[in-house]
Amino acid sequence: MNENLESEESTILKFVQEFFDSYDKNRHIFHTLFPEDGTFIVLGNRMSGHSTIQQAMLTMATTTHQLLSIDINSLDIQLLEKGSMYQVLCAGEVEFGNDAQIHGFTATLLVYFMRPNVLNVVSFNERCQWPKLS
Repeated sequence: MNENLESEESTILKFVQEFFDSYDKNRHIFHTLFPEDGTFIVLGNRMSGHSTIQQAMLTMATTTHQLLSIDINSLDIQLLEKGSMYQVLCAGEVEFGNDAQIHGFTATLLVYFMRPNVLNVVSFNERCQWPKLS
Protein backbone atom coordinates (compact mmCIF):
# COMPACT_ATOMS: atom_id res chain seq x y z
CA MET A 1 0.00 0.00 0.00
CA ASN A 2 1.36 3.42 -0.83
CA GLU A 3 2.51 5.38 2.22
CA ASN A 4 0.41 8.47 1.43
CA LEU A 5 -2.79 6.41 1.05
CA GLU A 6 -2.07 4.58 4.31
CA SER A 7 -1.51 7.90 6.10
CA GLU A 8 -4.72 9.39 4.66
CA GLU A 9 -6.74 6.32 5.69
CA SER A 10 -5.32 6.53 9.21
CA THR A 11 -6.31 10.23 9.35
CA ILE A 12 -9.81 9.38 8.07
CA LEU A 13 -10.27 6.62 10.65
CA LYS A 14 -9.37 9.00 13.48
CA PHE A 15 -11.57 11.74 11.97
CA VAL A 16 -14.63 9.44 11.71
CA GLN A 17 -14.30 8.43 15.35
CA GLU A 18 -14.05 12.12 16.35
CA PHE A 19 -16.96 12.97 14.00
CA PHE A 20 -19.32 10.57 15.80
CA ASP A 21 -18.01 11.70 19.19
CA SER A 22 -18.85 15.29 18.19
CA TYR A 23 -22.25 14.14 16.87
CA ASP A 24 -23.03 12.65 20.28
CA LYS A 25 -21.34 15.10 22.66
CA ASN A 26 -20.47 18.42 20.96
CA ARG A 27 -23.48 19.28 18.85
CA HIS A 28 -23.00 23.02 19.29
CA ILE A 29 -19.88 22.84 17.05
CA PHE A 30 -20.86 19.89 14.84
CA HIS A 31 -21.80 22.11 11.87
CA THR A 32 -18.20 23.34 11.62
CA LEU A 33 -17.19 19.93 10.24
CA PHE A 34 -19.11 20.74 7.03
CA PRO A 35 -18.45 23.34 4.34
CA GLU A 36 -21.16 26.01 4.04
CA ASP A 37 -22.81 24.01 1.25
CA GLY A 38 -22.37 20.63 3.01
CA THR A 39 -25.26 18.18 3.33
CA PHE A 40 -26.40 16.33 6.45
CA ILE A 41 -29.12 13.68 6.09
CA VAL A 42 -30.41 11.83 9.12
CA LEU A 43 -33.49 9.61 9.23
CA GLY A 44 -34.50 10.89 5.79
CA ASN A 45 -34.33 14.56 6.75
CA ARG A 46 -31.98 16.56 4.51
CA MET A 47 -30.25 19.69 5.78
CA SER A 48 -27.75 21.90 3.94
CA GLY A 49 -25.56 24.70 5.23
CA HIS A 50 -24.11 25.59 8.61
CA SER A 51 -27.11 27.32 10.16
CA THR A 52 -29.60 24.62 9.12
CA ILE A 53 -27.34 21.80 10.35
CA GLN A 54 -26.63 23.60 13.62
CA GLN A 55 -30.32 24.29 14.28
CA ALA A 56 -31.24 20.66 13.57
CA MET A 57 -28.47 19.28 15.78
CA LEU A 58 -29.56 21.42 18.72
CA THR A 59 -33.20 20.26 18.47
CA MET A 60 -32.71 16.53 17.72
CA ALA A 61 -32.89 13.85 20.39
CA THR A 62 -29.54 13.07 21.95
CA THR A 63 -27.65 10.12 20.51
CA THR A 64 -25.04 7.63 21.61
CA HIS A 65 -23.29 5.90 18.70
CA GLN A 66 -21.11 2.81 18.88
CA LEU A 67 -19.12 2.21 15.70
CA LEU A 68 -18.70 -1.46 14.83
CA SER A 69 -17.37 -1.16 11.28
CA ILE A 70 -15.65 1.52 9.18
CA ASP A 71 -14.87 0.93 5.50
CA ILE A 72 -12.80 3.56 3.64
CA ASN A 73 -12.92 3.69 -0.16
CA SER A 74 -10.72 5.99 -2.22
CA LEU A 75 -12.64 7.71 -5.03
CA ASP A 76 -10.97 8.39 -8.33
CA ILE A 77 -12.48 11.85 -8.73
CA GLN A 78 -10.40 14.76 -9.95
CA LEU A 79 -11.74 18.03 -8.60
CA LEU A 80 -9.64 21.12 -9.19
CA GLU A 81 -10.04 22.73 -5.78
CA LYS A 82 -10.28 19.52 -3.75
CA GLY A 83 -7.65 16.94 -2.95
CA SER A 84 -8.16 13.22 -2.42
CA MET A 85 -11.80 12.16 -1.92
CA TYR A 86 -13.09 9.18 0.02
CA GLN A 87 -16.38 7.45 0.67
CA VAL A 88 -16.58 6.18 4.25
CA LEU A 89 -19.17 3.53 5.11
CA CYS A 90 -19.93 3.03 8.79
CA ALA A 91 -22.13 0.60 10.67
CA GLY A 92 -22.94 0.28 14.31
CA GLU A 93 -25.51 0.80 17.01
CA VAL A 94 -27.21 3.99 18.17
CA GLU A 95 -29.43 4.91 21.07
CA PHE A 96 -31.78 7.92 20.75
CA GLY A 97 -32.64 10.05 23.75
CA ASN A 98 -33.95 8.04 26.67
CA ASP A 99 -35.77 5.35 24.68
CA ALA A 100 -33.35 2.70 26.04
CA GLN A 101 -33.53 0.78 22.75
CA ILE A 102 -30.49 0.11 20.64
CA HIS A 103 -30.96 0.53 16.90
CA GLY A 104 -28.68 -0.63 14.11
CA PHE A 105 -27.43 2.14 11.84
CA THR A 106 -25.45 2.65 8.67
CA ALA A 107 -23.88 5.92 7.65
CA THR A 108 -22.09 7.17 4.56
CA LEU A 109 -19.71 10.11 4.58
CA LEU A 110 -18.13 11.73 1.55
CA VAL A 111 -14.93 13.46 2.68
CA TYR A 112 -11.98 15.18 1.06
CA PHE A 113 -8.62 16.51 2.17
CA MET A 114 -8.44 20.30 2.08
CA ARG A 115 -4.72 20.02 2.85
CA PRO A 116 -2.65 17.28 4.52
CA ASN A 117 -4.36 16.00 7.68
CA VAL A 118 -7.32 18.41 7.30
CA LEU A 119 -10.61 16.80 6.24
CA ASN A 120 -13.90 18.33 5.20
CA VAL A 121 -17.25 16.52 5.03
CA VAL A 122 -19.15 17.01 1.77
CA SER A 123 -22.12 14.91 2.85
CA PHE A 124 -23.33 12.63 5.63
CA ASN A 125 -26.27 10.24 5.36
CA GLU A 126 -27.41 8.09 8.30
CA ARG A 127 -30.09 5.40 8.23
CA CYS A 128 -31.40 3.53 11.26
CA GLN A 129 -33.18 0.25 11.82
CA TRP A 130 -36.24 0.63 13.98
CA PRO A 131 -37.74 -2.11 16.11
CA LYS A 132 -40.65 -3.94 14.57
CA LEU A 133 -43.93 -2.26 15.40
CA SER A 134 -46.65 -4.52 16.79
